[in-house]
Amino acid sequence: MMLPGLAAVAALIFTWISMTQVSEELAISKQGQIADRYDKALEKLSDSSANIRRGAIFSMQGIMEDSPREQPAVIDALSGYIRARATKNLSAEQAPDIQAAISALGHRNPSRDGKGTINLKGMRLSDADLRGVDLSEANLSGAVLPDCNLNGANLSGANLGKAVLKRADLTGANLTGANLAGADLTEASLDAAHLDGADLTGVRRPEADLSTPAPSRDPSPSAGSRSAQE
Repeated sequence: MMLPGLAAVAALIFTWISMTQVSEELAISKQGQIADRYDKALEKLSDSSANIRRGAIFSMQGIMEDSPREQPAVIDALSGYIRARATKNLSAEQAPDIQAAISALGHRNPSRDGKGTINLKGMRLSDADLRGVDLSEANLSGAVLPDCNLNGANLSGANLGKAVLKRADLTGANLTGANLAGADLTEASLDAAHLDGADLTGVRRPEADLSTPAPSRDPSPSAGSRSAQE
């Protein structure tokens, strides 16, 4: 009388083991496909065609969405790409690939950053549309970003030391705890910007008084606790 019951239990165990193996094999296959996508995208980032490079950037953005595990590597790759190419006084219209790369970084899920750090130190780009990007804790020291639209951007904890943000639109931007020491904010719009805890030492903005920042809002949940890299 016990044998049918034992057979049923054995069948269930066998089915569970089989399903577990299939699940593991699918996971390994998916990870392999993502790794292959990453390698191909990384290779295309050095292509001579701007359109192919933009395609690679969009592929990298898709990889961040599909695989949290790969996000730190993508952050490093795109940061390096931007630093290497944004070295001249180019506008976003002249360099749509750079605009696309910054947008990809700025619209990632920061909770997946792990040890990845956005490092755009010294980059140069004007007239970029960076509305609502999340560049919290990013290293933008010495960056030259005149006439850029950073309306509503999250720059909390970012290192903007000696950055050039002439005529930039920082309306409603979250600059809580940001390092703005020595930054050039001449003619920049800071209406409703949040500057609590920001380092404003030596800031250049002769037409406005930055000594009384706007009331702070609740810090963005995506803003990490890491300090912006020097």
